[in-house]
Amino acid sequence: MVGERHGSGGFASPTGGRVKEGEMVIKDDAYYASRRQFLRTLAATGAIAAADLAWWEEPFLGPRRAHAAATTVRFQFSVPEPLRTSLVESLVERFNKSQKDIEVKVEFVPQAQARQKLITAVTAGNPPDCCQIWDNWLGEFDGMGAVEDLTGRAKEWKYYKDTLPIAWETVTFKGRILSFPWVVTNDAIYVRADRAKEYGIALPKDDWTWEDFLKTARAFTKADKNQYGFGMRGQGTWAVLYATEFMYGNGAQVLKDGKVAINSKEAVDGLDWYLDLFRKHKVTPPSVPTDGWRQIVEGFGRGVTNMYLHNSGSSEEQKKFVGAPSFVTVPIPLGPAKKRATFYFSETLTMFKASKNKDATWKFLTFLMDDDQHAHYAKTLGLLPARKSIADRPEFAKDPALAGFIKSFPFSIVSPYLAYAGWGGKLDSEGVPLFQQAMVGKLTAKECLDKFADVLTKNMM
Repeated sequence: MVGERHGSGGFASPTGGRVKEGEMVIKDDAYYASRRQFLRTLAATGAIAAADLAWWEEPFLGPRRAHAAATTVRFQFSVPEPLRTSLVESLVERFNKSQKDIEVKVEFVPQAQARQKLITAVTAGNPPDCCQIWDNWLGEFDGMGAVEDLTGRAKEWKYYKDTLPIAWETVTFKGRILSFPWVVTNDAIYVRADRAKEYGIALPKDDWTWEDFLKTARAFTKADKNQYGFGMRGQGTWAVLYATEFMYGNGAQVLKDGKVAINSKEAVDGLDWYLDLFRKHKVTPPSVPTDGWRQIVEGFGRGVTNMYLHNSGSSEEQKKFVGAPSFVTVPIPLGPAKKRATFYFSETLTMFKASKNKDATWKFLTFLMDDDQHAHYAKTLGLLPARKSIADRPEFAKDPALAGFIKSFPFSIVSPYLAYAGWGGKLDSEGVPLFQQAMVGKLTAKECLDKFADVLTKNMM
C-alpha cells in the first residue's frame, strides 16, 4: 500500500504534464473537462468499472464554486498514482461541492518524500491540517507532539461502534485514538493459478507449510525463461515486515516480556530460511535487494514471478494485469513452530495539532468515512473497509481475490513494530539497510538481527 515516485521532477499527473511536489491544481473549466476525459480513459482501459464512471464524474459536472470558501483545509495525500489521484480528487471535489464555507485543497506528495516533508512542516510549525499516512508513522509524529488526540470526537462519532475494534487498535497509542483507520488490510500470498495449471503444480492449500512453499517456489522457477517462484521485497518498510511475518512462523517475537527479542535463535533461524530463498535456492529474481512494492506487484503481473506476499491493495491491479481467474490468494504458510502470523495495518486519516481549522477538518475526515465514500475508496483499491457494515457487503466479503486475506484473520495481529513511537522511522532508516545487507551476504542473519535489536532497544520511547 505505498506509492512510487515517477522521475525526479515530481509525479505524473492524470491531467497531463507533471505536478511538482506539494503542488495544488487550480480548478477551472479546463481542469473539469480534463478530469472527465481522464476518467473516461480509465473506464475504457478497465482501470475503473464502466458502471462506476457516473459516480466518479459526478463532482466534475455542473458549475464550479462561485465564491471563495471562508475556510481552507489542507490535505496531504501520499500515494499520487493516477488511479488514486483521480479517486481522491473525485472525493475531495464531492465534499467541496457539498459545502458552502469549507474548501479542501489536496497536496499530492510522492510517498518516498511524504514522511520527511511532514517532519519538516511540523518542525517549521506549518503542517497541513490533515493527511493520509500509515499507522507505523503515527508513533513518530505523536512523539513530536504533532498529532491531534481524536479520542473524544471519535467516541462520539456515529460510526464509532461500527468500526472494527482491530482497526481502532492500529491507531490507538497509550489509550488515545490518534487517527481514523481509513482502510485496513493484512498480508497473504498471491499465486498464479494459470501458471500452476500450465506446469502441473498443485495450488497451495490453506494449511500449507514452509516445506510446501519452497517446493512450490522451486517448481515455478524457470530461470531460463526469466520466471521465478517468489517475488521477495527488499526495499521499503515492508521488506522488514514481510521477513518478520515469516520469522513468526518459526516462533520468533519482536517483544517478549517487555524486552526486544527479535534476535532470538528462533528469529535468526527463521530469517536465515527466508533469505535463503534468494541466497541459496535462487527462487527469486536477482533484483530482490532493490525490489520495492511496484517491482513485486508488476513482476507478478508480467509473469516474471509466480508468487508474492502483499496486502490486498494489489488484488484489483492483478485482476487487470492477469485477470481474476488467473490468480488466487492463500494464507502465509505455517512455519516449523506450527505457527504463522500476518500483520494488520491501516491507512490513516490524521489531523495535526497545529491545525487552525479543526472543526472543518473533522467534517472532511468524517465525510471520507461515510458509507459511499468509504466503500468506493476501499473497493477501488482492493482494501478492506474499517467499518464492519461496509466490510460485510458482498463485494468485499464474497470476492474470491480477498479469500486469502479473510482466511488469515484468525492469526492476524497488529504489527508489533507499533509498540513504541520511536520505532516508526527507524524501520526505514536503519532496519531496511540491515536486512538488505543480510540479503547480499554482507551480514549474517544473526549479525543483522543483533544490530536491529540494538536499534529497537535504543528507541523504546
